[in-house]
Amino acid sequence: MNPSASQQPVHSGNDNADDDDTASRAKIELLDEIASKKVPSIGFPNHDCKTGHNIDLLRAFVPGESFAKRISRWFRRMCYLDQSSALSREVFRSDTARKREISRHISFYSGTIHPFSYLRFWWECVMIVTFATAFIFIPYDVIFLFRPEDYHPLTWFHQVVLTFDAICLIDICFSIRTGFYDRDRQHVELDPCKIANQYALLWFWIDLISSAPDPLFTRFIVSKKALQYSFFDCLREHNFRFGCFWDFWNVLSMLKIFRLKTFLRYIGNVYRRFGLRRNIMKFTTIAAVLVLCMHWATCVMFLVARFRQGTDPDLVDKNSWISQADIWSKQPFHQYIECFFRTLYTMGLVTHSMDQFMTDDDILVSLMFSIFGYLMKIYVLAELLIFIRIMFSSTSMYYEHRHELQDYIRSEQLPSELEDRILCFHDHRISNRYSRKSQIDVCSGKQFHLGIREEICGNIVNGVSLFRDTMTPEMVRWLLNNLQYQLYLKDDILVKASDGSDGAKMIMVIQGTVAVYTPNWREVLHLEDGEHFGEYQLVLGSSLMKYSNIVAVETSEVYLLTKAAYVEMLLQYPALEATITPLAQERYETLAALEREVVLETIQEAETIRRTKFFG
Repeated sequence: MNPSASQQPVHSGNDNADDDDTASRAKIELLDEIASKKVPSIGFPNHDCKTGHNIDLLRAFVPGESFAKRISRWFRRMCYLDQSSALSREVFRSDTARKREISRHISFYSGTIHPFSYLRFWWECVMIVTFATAFIFIPYDVIFLFRPEDYHPLTWFHQVVLTFDAICLIDICFSIRTGFYDRDRQHVELDPCKIANQYALLWFWIDLISSAPDPLFTRFIVSKKALQYSFFDCLREHNFRFGCFWDFWNVLSMLKIFRLKTFLRYIGNVYRRFGLRRNIMKFTTIAAVLVLCMHWATCVMFLVARFRQGTDPDLVDKNSWISQADIWSKQPFHQYIECFFRTLYTMGLVTHSMDQFMTDDDILVSLMFSIFGYLMKIYVLAELLIFIRIMFSSTSMYYEHRHELQDYIRSEQLPSELEDRILCFHDHRISNRYSRKSQIDVCSGKQFHLGIREEICGNIVNGVSLFRDTMTPEMVRWLLNNLQYQLYLKDDILVKASDGSDGAKMIMVIQGTVAVYTPNWREVLHLEDGEHFGEYQLVLGSSLMKYSNIVAVETSEVYLLTKAAYVEMLLQYPALEATITPLAQERYETLAALEREVVLETIQEAETIRRTKFFG
């Protein structure tokens, strides 16, 4: 926009339509210039805002430019925290916290895989496909493919099962070396000893036994003669033979069903990583549980028929449904279809009529499946109620409001850059917060908020030497209660030198990173989580407006002590000014006597208190 255009005098006549047209044209010109990037929309010269410690730490630990070294660094990056992951941003909400986690991982536990790493994400995707297919293939293999001609020699079906076992064995190695997130302590455990101990106490032996490559043992190594008797046939006849031992390994592979919870957790991680809605994840969980229950119930029905009636058609009870269906003369897949249909109408209670061809065992199985069907209906009903409740929960309202905000932005035809900034502010400000927070703020008193401020900002305020040496505990509590919370997006200006002493603010960074610039936009230092800046400017005024351009490097949450609040504090406690102003002037003169190179370093040490060192 032409600067002189905004300084033209406003028409003072009675023609309001001309004024409206002029204002409309001005707005259109402003939007056009923002869209074409003719004028910086953030109000300061173009510059590249980056953190001062944006260093490739892997190059320090794995130096060199050979092919092997580059491959090693690439693989290690895959094992460390993925900063672009929604899961990592949910746990580590600022860039500084994520970098500290990476440095802790590299420094102390470089051989461990981070649970929020890129490698772990892709491996979980592989395991989702593996588990979903194994839960279908394995019971069908164990129960329906029991004749030697069904699995000897090795068929394509059992080659797939053998592949699943190999992947599960690799998954055991991944689990031993992968850290875990403790939600109670809000801590990512990366100690290999603690990881191995916890895994060995819970799931290691079940995973190892269920992942044994039974097709390799029972279908390839052992001869066909040794496999004539299955484990269930030997158990039914109470006559155990050598072949039963090898088939027993095949039965143990069904223990993989105990990893159903892990399978559902992996699905949830994928949904959260891509930011999908919670109701979609709930629907997927319900569908997966229903399909697996029906499939395993079908296999159990056929297993009961095998165990009670045997596999010899001449010895089957003529009153049993197996005899009427002539199931033993059919192929395994047709046997599965017959059992699935019977399971479906038994569990689903499609008909309550009693089949005339039923033995006592058939009646007992039908009764058990009917009860199980009722339980399944209760489960589905409960999950649907939760599903409906989720649709009206705060999480669903969050996504609904976000979509409404997007619709509004598109209807107003705002630029894409402005849309990204608005959505970024919405996601960071609203995410992980109660939807009724405003009502809580209205109903609660100052003492309630003071406790929160002491927990969040108490360590920062107590670390300011100028305040610690001059203020009483009562003054510190008053100061904490009058801090202002602000959320700034990337490249937002927190303080400008042109505002003068009245615009001076003390900055306390809770999460995120901000950069301090001179009036000529020369970078001075960076402030990160738990750091502060500006107490001398606030106390001494315009004489110290030397490093007053403060810009957000990333989305940052800060607490501000404004000049107005500080003046009100001096009116509340008149004796404070007589002690804090001379002390601030004395300390500043000490700094001013140093060389310029030393001044910058000394100011950073004097005005910045790091609660946690970068490598600490």
